[in-house]
Amino acid sequence: MHSIFITGGSGFIGRHVLAALAKANHKLYVLVRSREKLMEAMRGIGWNDFSLITPVQGDLTKPSLGLSSADLQLLLGVDIIIHGGGPMNILLPEKEAEQVFVQPAVEIAGLAKRIHNTNPLKQFIHVVGFKSPYTESNNGHARQASQDQLHSLPPYERMKFQADYIIRQALGESGIPLAIVNPGVVIGDSHTGVTEQVGGLGILVNSVRRKLMPLTPVGDDYWLPLVHVDHVAAFIAALAQEERPINHTYYLLDQKQNTPNIIGLTKLIAKEVRVNGPIGAMPYDFTKKMLNLGAGNMLNMPKESIDFITNADFPVSSKLAIEARHDMDLSVVPASLPFVIADLDYRISHGSLHIPDPFHLNRRANLATIEKEGKGTPIILLHGTFSTSYALLPLARHLAEAKADTPIYIVDLPGFGRSPFHHAPSLLEGYEQSILDLITGIDAKVILAGHSFGGYLAAKMMEKLPDYIQQTILLQPMLAPVSSNYKSSRLTRTLLRWISEASLRKSMVKAQSFAHKDEIPDSYVSYIHEEFRSPRVRAATAEVMAAITRAAQISLHPDSWDADKVSIFWGTQEQDYKIPDAYHRFNMTALPYAHQFPISYPKDTARRILNVMGK
Repeated sequence: MHSIFITGGSGFIGRHVLAALAKANHKLYVLVRSREKLMEAMRGIGWNDFSLITPVQGDLTKPSLGLSSADLQLLLGVDIIIHGGGPMNILLPEKEAEQVFVQPAVEIAGLAKRIHNTNPLKQFIHVVGFKSPYTESNNGHARQASQDQLHSLPPYERMKFQADYIIRQALGESGIPLAIVNPGVVIGDSHTGVTEQVGGLGILVNSVRRKLMPLTPVGDDYWLPLVHVDHVAAFIAALAQEERPINHTYYLLDQKQNTPNIIGLTKLIAKEVRVNGPIGAMPYDFTKKMLNLGAGNMLNMPKESIDFITNADFPVSSKLAIEARHDMDLSVVPASLPFVIADLDYRISHGSLHIPDPFHLNRRANLATIEKEGKGTPIILLHGTFSTSYALLPLARHLAEAKADTPIYIVDLPGFGRSPFHHAPSLLEGYEQSILDLITGIDAKVILAGHSFGGYLAAKMMEKLPDYIQQTILLQPMLAPVSSNYKSSRLTRTLLRWISEASLRKSMVKAQSFAHKDEIPDSYVSYIHEEFRSPRVRAATAEVMAAITRAAQISLHPDSWDADKVSIFWGTQEQDYKIPDAYHRFNMTALPYAHQFPISYPKDTARRILNVMGK
């Protein structure tokens, strides 16, 4: 095992690299400006073991990386350096880009030489980018030609590639083995799709969801090289394991012929965000000219973003050799792309939302989740319409306070929150199948708590999977058709697009979702209003609301339920909707609340759920 110094450990790529290296039992020293930020970043990906991770206070933009004399002395014992620091922001102005890329390259190259003179470095790994013009063949012989090539690039790329050249030159003179990792556009984890970095693929997702892409920016010979963030981490961890590291440039992306072209990628995004796909394409040179003339402002696509779309192919044989040697497949996972797109769509709507410890983002079957790990019988929470897993997080946190060792999974239903839409032929059967797949993938019986439409789905699971369900708790469940006001999905979809926060608040009180406006949590209406910025969420909400107005769509058979497993909580302030007589034989608790009581009264709801679970 090695002793490794790493920069950029708190970043989107860096935290995954740290986790991969820690799993391999390397001793890690991480340059940080804030120890707390690093810990929070690692917990955000579900990593809580910091026994091998030592934060080292410093700053990339300062001389000697801002390291103290004591920390400099500490780092003299490392045998690998991994440099991946610097923000992903293609709009960085020149001075700032130089400050965060070029100057740190000079400093860390100097540090590498100092360490190498004391304790020979086994390897230096530098994360750059697939558009860098430098390779082993030209890093010391054709600088001017490369500089001419860089001149037309935006400052972000130009300074990153200048840093590439500086490190190649400095380490070449010192004889330190140098591995340059040139990833494609980094997207979310290959399983969860979580993509915290919205400045890459997110630019395209944002333009498509705003219906600003009737034509793709380039033709069918062009593509956008992609790579999953955990695959970048796995590759770097594999390089750190190499017994005889060599000077080499690795292109961490798929082969062009195995990747959808830009038209196919744009059509996939359109399908997932529920808008019409492109009907044609514009030539590359024309697109670039139009973006330079200001069309990018209208499309919300910075002119710099076009540089990441390419018609070139890249040599990947050395990357494939590392994969084979370490028994890895780092290709983009097609089944995870809808999760990447949904996660980006969610972040474009909401920005960065804090997920408190001990919860973290995850995926189960074909659904995105917010989870707390533990042992024993998992509690699964299913939200209703006008809600998501995040909206039920306060309820889950109160449950977690009393059930610290119990797993809790809050689910985003298909098309809501961070879950992609199911695209099944039958709308409601698609939702049912999604929950069925989630439950059958858990190696234990579960406690299922569903609110509103989520209560309907929980009830369906009682009928379809009775042997998998230990207990079902129905919170204001939708057990019969709802008001015909929502029967037109097209009208509902249009209203949701244009509704204001004030109107949304009034309509929620009028619909008896809340008894009065003061009962609505401060952030809830803003959050739901942000949700409806997404055409994906508007479509899912409108379609579900239309479906549940029709008696033919609602099919429950309470006579088949095990009464010992079912508890119903009913808010009596919702007076326009009554619970059908067929359900009165079950354990029923009347509450003096309106429809959305798990959101307006999460603490009391949690207490009551725990009381029922304790019986």
